[in-house]
Amino acid sequence: MSPFEWRSVGDHDPKRLAEARNQLLSATQWLARIERSYAAPHDPEVSLRWLDDRNVISTHDLGSDLSLVLNVDDLRMQFNEAGNPSDHEIDVEERSPAHIEAWLLIELLHRGVDRERFSKDLPYDSVGLLNGDGVEFSPGEYEPELRALDAWMRNAAQAIKAAAAAPGGQDDVLRVSPRDLRVQAAAGGRVLGFSPGDEMIPEPFFFVAAAGGPNGAGEPIAVLRASEIRDSDAPERVIAFLRSGGQPTTH
Repeated sequence: MSPFEWRSVGDHDPKRLAEARNQLLSATQWLARIERSYAAPHDPEVSLRWLDDRNVISTHDLGSDLSLVLNVDDLRMQFNEAGNPSDHEIDVEERSPAHIEAWLLIELLHRGVDRERFSKDLPYDSVGLLNGDGVEFSPGEYEPELRALDAWMRNAAQAIKAAAAAPGGQDDVLRVSPRDLRVQAAAGGRVLGFSPGDEMIPEPFFFVAAAGGPNGAGEPIAVLRASEIRDSDAPERVIAFLRSGGQPTTH
């Protein structure tokens, strides 16, 4: 029996997948800004969480059991209060960064959160992302690609948790790096993770890396690319790769 249900993703145009990834990464920066402004530090660099119960990217607790979450498949954002979604969410379709910032500040005001603490500063470069008033988000244009990224991240979360549950693993912690959208967990002195793609490897891939580096992991010492994974045995192969560390691979 398969250790978990693997969501079939299918093939997607690499250019459109990269553009959808940029939309998702740009939206994630608003969670990073809220995290850095209000949450207690959890890592040397700002990090977010993956919530299994809702399959969303989330900040840590911002105080008073409040958090901000982002849906991967449509980029909708909303606050969680005591674990429950609030009534108000924002659909970022045709919304500029300035509109999103205004929505966030209003929502913080309604909850009695000090808006003066909010800062847009980030500890890394955000050049190339959707910034400024002259751009708008367009998740509707990339609906198939965003659904594919959502499926990959759900698959990754299940695989990483299963692999990290081996001796020495920490299966209760799944970090999401807003720097590059990597989903990862510590296990046995290494980091087991997934990337939706980057400049060096455009396609999604799983990796094993040494701990350390600005986002909690060094350069991958082993990589398993999406093109090397078959749906028929994907869960077993990915988990085995993560647990064994695979073979050393140049990134």
